[in-house]
Amino acid sequence: GRGRRLGISLPQDVTNEELYLLSRLLAGPWKGARVTLERRSLLPPPPPEAMSIRDLDACRVLVVVASDTADDVPVVNLRLKKAVKKLGARLVIVHPRDLDLDRWPQAVHVRPEPGGAAAAVRALAGHELLREGPVGILWGDGRGTEPIGELAAAVAELAAAGIVGAPDDLDGCEAVICWGPPPLGRIPASARFTAVWDILLRPEHGRPDLVLPDLSFAETQGSYTNLEGRVQFVRPALVPRPPLREGWEVLAEIGQRLGMAGMEYAGIFQIQREAARAIPAFAPLAGPPDPQPEPTPVLYGPARP
Repeated sequence: GRGRRLGISLPQDVTNEELYLLSRLLAGPWKGARVTLERRSLLPPPPPEAMSIRDLDACRVLVVVASDTADDVPVVNLRLKKAVKKLGARLVIVHPRDLDLDRWPQAVHVRPEPGGAAAAVRALAGHELLREGPVGILWGDGRGTEPIGELAAAVAELAAAGIVGAPDDLDGCEAVICWGPPPLGRIPASARFTAVWDILLRPEHGRPDLVLPDLSFAETQGSYTNLEGRVQFVRPALVPRPPLREGWEVLAEIGQRLGMAGMEYAGIFQIQREAARAIPAFAPLAGPPDPQPEPTPVLYGPARP
């Protein structure tokens, strides 16, 4: 009803196309809604000169800052292990707790208090391990515990060479759309109306007022932006059967039912071309994916960035 504060929880594997349509809803009838992205990074997009994942193999020293790579980015974690175990890279960790990477006793682990990663990174300047390069620096956001602007500046300084705000708190929202697992494993107690959009109903969803079936990753088409900032297209392995509908179809119909103009799309490519015109980072969406793409030099796993 009118006056209700709307909260929206997004899944980790939401596609670029779904994000674009959601941004249109948030600029229109859902303006002012609180949004949280479950288990997604607060970091800004990587700069054009950022190293690629395969470049890790050439690094003599790897510095991992404010990220549990085994949980945040499993594909990169595997590459780090290869670089240390098989290629002899030395490892420096800046994180307040023990990590999977601590299996190597020779690793240097600096343990700042949460929020103190930037100061710890600056203190690494001149460290003897960093005198022989190339040095690769991989940094995260500490799951929201680190001031991103300060940490970004500290990392840039260490490398010698836009800040994304924290996710919203959904507590206080009276209407909640939970797309995927609920944020922080729970539905806010303030929610009087809850809609769940997921591939299954989880115990932590409680007893929602509305349940919408979602597609699995194997049925999803569209694109994702990977850790290197490159747009990558995905092709569904399975064809969804009615009444299942693709995420972009659901979001487009919501927009139509809320009276938005221009939410009638004949297919996903029409959305991709529109998003490419509106958002520079989505420019690669203007061209269809290569029917026979070149193989990539990284492993793909169940977790996507």
